Amino acid sequence: MAPVVYAAEKTLSEKEAIALAQKQLTMLGEYKLSDAEFVDGIEMLWGKSIWYTRWNKENGGSLSLQQDATSGDIWKYEYIAEEKDLDANQKKLTEDQAFQVATQFLKQVATEEERSRLSKPNEYPDSEIFYTRNEQGIDVNFTRIENGIPFLENGFRLIVGNDGEVVYFERRWSEGKLPDASKVIEITEAEKKWDEGAFPTFLNKDMASVSHKESEPYQLVYEFQSNDPQFVDAITGKMLDSYGQDAKERKIQPLGKTVPPSNAERKLITKDEAQKIAEKQLKKLPGTYHLNGKIIESGSESDRKAWFFEFTSQPGDGKKSDTVKIGIDASGYLVQYNLNQKIRFNEESKKIEKGITWEQAQESARKLVQTFYPDQLGIIYAVDYAPSEERIKEIWENDEPYEIEFGYLINGKPVVDTIFQVNVDAESGEVVDLYNHLYNLGPSGDSSLPPKNEDAIDLNAAKKVVKENKKLMLTYFHPKVRGSNGIMKMLEQPLLVYRYVGEKGLVTVDGKWHSFTEKRKQ
Repeated sequence: MAPVVYAAEKTLSEKEAIALAQKQLTMLGEYKLSDAEFVDGIEMLWGKSIWYTRWNKENGGSLSLQQDATSGDIWKYEYIAEEKDLDANQKKLTEDQAFQVATQFLKQVATEEERSRLSKPNEYPDSEIFYTRNEQGIDVNFTRIENGIPFLENGFRLIVGNDGEVVYFERRWSEGKLPDASKVIEITEAEKKWDEGAFPTFLNKDMASVSHKESEPYQLVYEFQSNDPQFVDAITGKMLDSYGQDAKERKIQPLGKTVPPSNAERKLITKDEAQKIAEKQLKKLPGTYHLNGKIIESGSESDRKAWFFEFTSQPGDGKKSDTVKIGIDASGYLVQYNLNQKIRFNEESKKIEKGITWEQAQESARKLVQTFYPDQLGIIYAVDYAPSEERIKEIWENDEPYEIEFGYLINGKPVVDTIFQVNVDAESGEVVDLYNHLYNLGPSGDSSLPPKNEDAIDLNAAKKVVKENKKLMLTYFHPKVRGSNGIMKMLEQPLLVYRYVGEKGLVTVDGKWHSFTEKRKQ
């Protein structure tokens, strides 16, 4: 018989996984298996291979499960059915009732040992609950506690529907070695470091994305973005961003001074006019290009239409020709540029032995943006970010492009929803992709521009509001990092950080705290 350690590492068969799911969740007896799929760990956030199963009930209810493919533990459970409005006689579920339902559900899907290392329900705010499915019901969060220290990214997250059934469950449990808590700096020193080194971004935000209402005005707010310094490493005292990387204040500077007229009405153009614009844009690049006849139209609504034109270069001296695709939308904007896209994706990935630096890639991307958008340089900025050495090594290993980001400004302040990406070949330094379909998500025209807010509170006052609404605590921290081909993954080892713990939110220019969690409860 094989040793237990090897047996535990064996991948469960589909039949074994299903049997374990049925053992844990007794209600599966009422369901019929619809389909099962094995998903490799490389594709999953936690790096674990998963059995993904879907189940259907005769009355139309269905649910999906994600199970650890070696242990059979359930990592995710989602119940999918039409949300029924409460009957007039039906009482709304109380929070205590939801806690009882969630606690009973946990007995099915978590071991007694795991449950002994959990906080009380909702004792600590869940930093990500706002981003789970927007189900009606009550959010219940059990936080993992180790050595008396909360681990906010670990534990169990549930949503209990108004009918008293669990409609969503998610397990988050890091298995890496935890850092030594005996070596941390004092909390008073951590507070001083945060006061000096934390920098939320002052930006324009679409408040509809927070309130879930259809239209709300853009507002100037202070909000921590992923790359902003916001946590204090409890061992080294360095400022970290949400990816767990060393971070400092980010500079936001436009690429130039040219600004298009903000009140200009944009008339919709035809396919022929779009083709002329594409040809004009191509003339800015070295070489000669001819339309090769391939034109694709996308978008059904007239103002959402875009045309993609494929051109082939006319090289001399026996060189290989290039294929360039240019996308122009119905407003006449260049929304996409691709170089040899099909060829690149057909080639087998090879390790890059000698590539360009991140700074060289940024310069290459900046030059192309300046070439294609010469009239907008006063409202476009380059996102101030550099990946870790480990990430750059991974890019070279997998022959991935460098992903350089740009965004739009209003009155010199960034707009959250308008980040666009330029991909640069990490070996040759050539720009291979530009995707800019987001420019029109920001407010356009004078009527919706937020005021300049000369009376807005300053950075230090905004940080004071954060401190008044949250509490500085020592916590374990397991950040998500940018992985290969855009897939988010967990850092190999969790960290120990001091951070301000409380409801997720932002600070408005009048100095008020705006809680996302409160909005979710409404």
